Amino acid sequence: MNLNRQDCKTVKEFNVPVHWGHVAVKAWGSPDDPHVLLLHGTSDNAGAYDNLMPRLPNSFYYICIDLPGHGRSSHFPPALPLHAVNYVVTCKLLTDYFKKEKYIFIGHSLGAQVAYLFSRLYPDLVDKLIALDALPFFPIEPKDAITNVRLILNKTVELQQKLNPSYTYEEILEITKKRRYKGEKLTSEAAEPLLKRCLEPTGDGKFVVTTDPRVSWPFIPYNDTRYKLASLKTDPIRCPVLIIFAKSNDWPRKTFQKLYEHLPKLKNVNIVYIEGKHDVHNKNPELVAPHVSKFLLAQNSKM
Repeated sequence: MNLNRQDCKTVKEFNVPVHWGHVAVKAWGSPDDPHVLLLHGTSDNAGAYDNLMPRLPNSFYYICIDLPGHGRSSHFPPALPLHAVNYVVTCKLLTDYFKKEKYIFIGHSLGAQVAYLFSRLYPDLVDKLIALDALPFFPIEPKDAITNVRLILNKTVELQQKLNPSYTYEEILEITKKRRYKGEKLTSEAAEPLLKRCLEPTGDGKFVVTTDPRVSWPFIPYNDTRYKLASLKTDPIRCPVLIIFAKSNDWPRKTFQKLYEHLPKLKNVNIVYIEGKHDVHNKNPELVAPHVSKFLLAQNSKM
């Protein structure tokens, strides 16, 4: 009997009300089981986990959300720049909504960085954390800070002046497959679950993408490498952590080498390397699922 078949998990979609609208949820499994909150990366949505879900244990309740501005969730209020901390607030509202004492977090890319920060701010709420191809944060050195802030502010203003173009399904499928991190290309099987949650028909056989364009240009906490490393010592991630790095995506590990080299020194952090690129959890979930499943099922005392 294959306990990881997709039809063994009940799938339910619903909205969680928040002050600015709602957060869309695609939940897999029974709400009576331990809750796992899954956060996707920039410009993706809950569909990024569709291919991974059937391969994970059935003894958990997987809450895949569309972060605000993504998928079927409401956008944050318009005009102003976005900040990564906004997503942490979203997670706190969700944990309050589901009213559980502990949660397991799984995050990819930006979603993992949000999970890292949440786990440090609310350590009593986080039982375990799984980060898919993501360092805890991206340091920004003082010499780059002003340039970075100006770029984000300018992009935010520019985006408000742009019209949202329409595409045929075939056109937007190809764009979605190709417009990825560091030139990676998705398969149709990986891209189509994303499109199911972010397209709106225009009535002429075409579609517009509903993703808030601001999500590509968020502010992140502005601190340099020395500050980040010091903060990990004063306010560490207390829960067991699994980091799954894609071998073919070495840019973050080379760019932020000091931070990367510090991670193995943390006793509660397990690091695994697998073949693939940044979106390996979506393109090749069979490579990711065994590591995630083992970590989910392990007792904390044995990790």
